[in-house]
Amino acid sequence: MNFKSLLSNLSVAIVAQGVSVVLSIISSLLVPKLLGVEEYGYWQLFLYYISYVGFFHLGLNDGVYLIFGGIPRDRIDKRNLNSQFWFGAAFQAVFAAIIIAIAVMGGFGADREFVLFWTAIFIVIQNLMNYLGYVFQAMNETKLFSYTTIVERLSFLVPLVLLLLTRQASYKPYVYAYFFSCSIGLLYCVYHARDFFSAGLLPVGQTVREGLGSIRVGIKLTLANIASTLILGVTRSIVDMVWGISAFGQLSFSISMVYFILNFIIQVSMVLFPALRQGTDKELRSFFVNSRDATDLLLPAFYILYFPVVWILSLWLPQYLESFKFFAYLIPVCVFDGKMNAISTTIFKVKRKETLLLAINFAAVGISAIGSFIGACLMRSVIVAIISAVIAIVGRSTFSELYIARSMGVEYGRALPYEICLTAAFVALCTQLSALYAAAIYIALYALYAFAFRRQFSELLGKIHGLFRS
Repeated sequence: MNFKSLLSNLSVAIVAQGVSVVLSIISSLLVPKLLGVEEYGYWQLFLYYISYVGFFHLGLNDGVYLIFGGIPRDRIDKRNLNSQFWFGAAFQAVFAAIIIAIAVMGGFGADREFVLFWTAIFIVIQNLMNYLGYVFQAMNETKLFSYTTIVERLSFLVPLVLLLLTRQASYKPYVYAYFFSCSIGLLYCVYHARDFFSAGLLPVGQTVREGLGSIRVGIKLTLANIASTLILGVTRSIVDMVWGISAFGQLSFSISMVYFILNFIIQVSMVLFPALRQGTDKELRSFFVNSRDATDLLLPAFYILYFPVVWILSLWLPQYLESFKFFAYLIPVCVFDGKMNAISTTIFKVKRKETLLLAINFAAVGISAIGSFIGACLMRSVIVAIISAVIAIVGRSTFSELYIARSMGVEYGRALPYEICLTAAFVALCTQLSALYAAAIYIALYALYAFAFRRQFSELLGKIHGLFRS
């Protein structure tokens, strides 16, 4: 495995996702300042719906990613991939047309009809852009995928600034701006894949067979990814059904802050797949042990950022004070879902354990759904619903980590039980004490944690220093 190439790709991916996170945070801080709670709720509903458009490629994108992963551009079958691109465009356009028909005739109301209509448009635009992005990553051209992210996010910034300067108080122009940025991202990908489009097409029958073959390979991973987002998504849907769009918007604001960090981790970790797939079992084992130990030691420090962030947000958006109460319960998702996506999911993909990953994620969705139903419908408590989803996420990450350690024949992470205890202490402190006392006590607890594992911290710093020196 070429570590210098991997570090270079990771660096560009981190910059790209850093740009994405910064722009997302800016929009999340400024857009709700202009929109009312209900209008912002529909904006969040649109973002929520388009987060699931990946289901409609039926695994085509993931199948191509898994089948062609590690093959360079000069050896990859461009004619095949060009044909599958148009195959995907055709059947996803049919899905989009069906959803538009349902939106128009379903009697959902003008706003939900608008959101469904544009969600249908995004099924085609976003999935085609992601298809080409997955092809770039499969060829280990992850920098190109990262540049696509930068182009797309900056393309959203331009109309966003205009909308903010003109103080647009309707969510609809922001949807149009999002469509503009995604279209620019697609055009950027098409330009850099022009050699694929000039390679010609396979016969229709062969194209369908190749496309269905990719779908068969990728559908389990696609369903696993969708199930992963549904762990929190089912809670959001139940809150929308029980309490309405305003409560949905309040909860979604906190979840969106969490997703900024998660999307950063997910996109950066995708750089690892083609590199690890070319590596040896020994290198994969080393990646697991080192990354697991590093995240166990460092990620609990992330909770400290909660206190200044919530203080600043409460001054800027006082109408979302209810949302900040949810944030204390949701912030552990950044730690455990981040570990799951960066380490466990990556290893499951390299080892072609999509079926196991799917089963784990669906089990977590089931736990979240049952707990959310009990919390929302029987106990009438949003907090209970949120806690259920968080427990499912922590359990999923812990089980996956222990399973991989056992299957690789390495010892379990010694810091894991203490990390879970720190997480429970953080939530208890934030919800029972004032922010100042909670922050002071948690910092003291983390200092004790760091002292107890001081030898591991020293070894980790030595490994990081040696990696960059090499």
